Amino acid sequence: MSAETLFNQLNDEPRTLVIGRDAVTLALVVEEVRAAGIEVSGMTLAEADGSLTGSFDLIAIGSGIGEDQRRSLIDEARFHNPGVRILRTHAPFAAAEIVPAVNGTDHVPVDLAAYCRRIGYDGPLEPTLDVLRELHKLHPAAIAFEAIDVLLDRGIDISPAAIDAKLIEARRGGYCYEQNGLFARVLRQIGFDVESLSASVRWMFAPGAAPGSLTHRVLRVTIDGIPWLADVGFGSCVPTAPIRMDVSDPQPTHHEAFRLVPMGPHLLLQAEVEGRWQSVYAIPPDTWLDVHYEMPNWFTSKHPVSHFRHRLIVTRATPEARHILADGKLTIRRPDGAAEQRFLDADEIMDVLRSVFHLPVEPEWRVVAERAAKAVEAERLAEAA
Repeated sequence: MSAETLFNQLNDEPRTLVIGRDAVTLALVVEEVRAAGIEVSGMTLAEADGSLTGSFDLIAIGSGIGEDQRRSLIDEARFHNPGVRILRTHAPFAAAEIVPAVNGTDHVPVDLAAYCRRIGYDGPLEPTLDVLRELHKLHPAAIAFEAIDVLLDRGIDISPAAIDAKLIEARRGGYCYEQNGLFARVLRQIGFDVESLSASVRWMFAPGAAPGSLTHRVLRVTIDGIPWLADVGFGSCVPTAPIRMDVSDPQPTHHEAFRLVPMGPHLLLQAEVEGRWQSVYAIPPDTWLDVHYEMPNWFTSKHPVSHFRHRLIVTRATPEARHILADGKLTIRRPDGAAEQRFLDADEIMDVLRSVFHLPVEPEWRVVAERAAKAVEAERLAEAA
């Protein structure tokens, strides 16, 4: 018998621990994890306080535990096990988060060096607010928001491999499921505490209109107990900095000021545009797993009512200006409120896709450009009539 085998037999206590607020919910989660073949123990919050002295590889802490208590548990756990992995779990699918984490299949690595070259970042890779702010500024300036593949009926593959191949290697852009899917993996690999959320878009909706479905992906990044909204994939009004989620005061960014207003259990993101607060999207509190975005991605890319099926929308937000191509109309909006517009023909659309949005234009895009130019020309004629 080897020394390692003997050590494991003498130390055969479960090395995975689940901590939850409610004993009944905790028991259900532990039972499901054990049914998946993993040795696991569970503690309620009251039991865990002062008891995290065992040897643990993974400690899963339920999201219902308050942030101050969570931080205290983490400090205690890492005092006894400096290398322990801490996982934030959510009761409805906690086992589905714990089992892949134990098996090492919960995260598909991203090439951080390639990503940093793609967005032009050469700073430290550590989970700090300064790093988050810099990445959040550079990403939408380098990787355009676009859904050209939807207009070509190619569909959108949101698997990690497909996103990396498209947005990093091929230097294409993408929409929210691709952009924020990539950003979430980058942040997690750096060491940030990241949760994925959904949102109901309100941008440019008529007053009193029914809210849309949950078709937008955003992220919540918790740093030192403070939750921040991160979103690099909203197009024409994408925040260019993370927005603190536990206050409702206006927060400046490189462009508009934003605020998050409590609306029942939801948070309503608003942007200050031309002196008015305009609603952008509403965020329910529930977290989502990656698999939950498959259905809204299908709807957004395939359903006939999706506006991405009918309009060319490409945007890029730099510190100097927002560049917005809506069919054949190019708008450049600067931080001081100054704006200019140009109406483009198909040749000009193909040119700005390359020169303004830094996209690797394909010959097949010509049909999209021609359709977009005709759409905006028809719009102008209708306005003049």
